[in-house]
Amino acid sequence: MEKTLLVPLDNSVVSEKMILEADAWAKHLECKISFLHVINPNYSWDEEKKPLFEERFEKAIEACQVISEYEVLFRVGKPYTKILELEEELNPQMILMAAHDHTVLERLFLGSNTDHILHHGHTGVMVYKGLSEQLQKKILVPIDYTEISKELLQKANEWALWHDAKMLVMHVSEVPEHVGNSYMMESGFYRQPDQAETDQGELQEQDQSTLRIKNILDSFVEEQNLQAPTETFVHFGTPYAKILDMQKVHKPAMLMMAAHSHTAINRMLMGSNTDYLVHHANCPMLIFKDKE
Repeated sequence: MEKTLLVPLDNSVVSEKMILEADAWAKHLECKISFLHVINPNYSWDEEKKPLFEERFEKAIEACQVISEYEVLFRVGKPYTKILELEEELNPQMILMAAHDHTVLERLFLGSNTDHILHHGHTGVMVYKGLSEQLQKKILVPIDYTEISKELLQKANEWALWHDAKMLVMHVSEVPEHVGNSYMMESGFYRQPDQAETDQGELQEQDQSTLRIKNILDSFVEEQNLQAPTETFVHFGTPYAKILDMQKVHKPAMLMMAAHSHTAINRMLMGSNTDYLVHHANCPMLIFKDKE
């Protein structure tokens, strides 16, 4: 089967930018693009209007001067249903979806459609956001230590080399490994008033435990033989909150996360963390999936 990117679009300005983004991805992955426009039948739809919709949409794509091979597909119905149907039919390399703030497009694509596709589709999804904020040549990559994290790091390394970017690899531990009477950690653990005089031995134990966790992350990343420049970070707390903090501080041009079915990482990343970040992270986001 011919390799393709599935790119659902509407007629917004952000969609025009997404057409160019899709063209860049297609050239990089050496595949064609399947642009999809889903017509909502609730908007005074009748079959006679279809040629008008098709002509208008095809002209919009032509105006962007796409270099890659592409096709334009039209469907009538609910967007997420038609996107998933085409996913099964085309088996695309990736699904690219556009979104921007405070518009009908955000409510359309960052509501039930993206959520539904992230949870029910088997293909990686990139959510592109038309932002005015200047982003840095960095890619933020939260990982755990599963096999899919190894694949994710290779994908992130490829993207970083493509964009001459630095990789920021982070691991979030929800509970510090060390135990003691006080935690001066990012997770929000704090000293009780009657424990303010924590002895030096406990503080050293905390430092040693944090260093051990950092060493585990460094060793895992080193084993992947990445070519792009890389920096590692360990945080303690709620994953989506710490990932969002990193995004706000470093302003990466891409946030790339992994998820696969029936595992702890799926429950962690495809639950509240990914849902929250898709809506709140101010950068493009790519959710990589293991199709097995």
